[in-house]
Amino acid sequence: MNKKFISKVLAGVLVISVICGSPAIASAKSSSKVKVEDKQKKQTTKPTAKETTKKTEKKKQIVIKSKEGKSIEKRLASIESTINGITKSINQYFNVNEEGKTEIEVTEKTSSSKYNSYKGKLNAEINKLRAIDKQLANYKKKYKSSSAEFEALATKSKELQKLASDEIKRVKALAIEASTPKEEDNTTPTTDPAPTTDPAPTTDPAPTTDPAPTTDPAPTTDPALSLIHI
Repeated sequence: MNKKFISKVLAGVLVISVICGSPAIASAKSSSKVKVEDKQKKQTTKPTAKETTKKTEKKKQIVIKSKEGKSIEKRLASIESTINGITKSINQYFNVNEEGKTEIEVTEKTSSSKYNSYKGKLNAEINKLRAIDKQLANYKKKYKSSSAEFEALATKSKELQKLASDEIKRVKALAIEASTPKEEDNTTPTTDPAPTTDPAPTTDPAPTTDPAPTTDPAPTTDPALSLIHI
């Protein structure tokens, strides 16, 4: 009898433990499922283009610390300022509008002279940048510990060279546009024709009168008869 009683008690305890344990198991499963979903979301969520760009910029930002690097950095800043000044001068001379078009008309000789002037100034800055490139190449070999600085400065130099080259192309296009005669609008406004007036009414001709009747001439007497009568 004791065995039966003990088995009944154990069975009851087992049932109670199963009933009480099932919610805990369910909650554990649900929490693990939520964790898995959160993990999947994090994996599938990709950074936006702006976030990637910001991270890339942070990585690319290199502080120039070396004496040689700082000297080059100042020269690059001076050249950049000069190129921006030339760009401003081009816009003012050619009166460039918001659409990037010129609003002036000049002779072909004048536009060609201005183009050559601006081209010479920009090429001078490009030559300075090329000289800096050679100097940076020597620094990379000589100061290997600062090679990252020199690489960043070389990249900046290439960007400024492209900026100057693009300005040369732009000023050439502006010079051609300014010296090309603008097409005039030959269309004249059409005017309405003058209203036509009705012709004056024609009047009937005056009635013609019959000619006066002609009278017969008086009878002539024979002169011989008149003598006999006397």
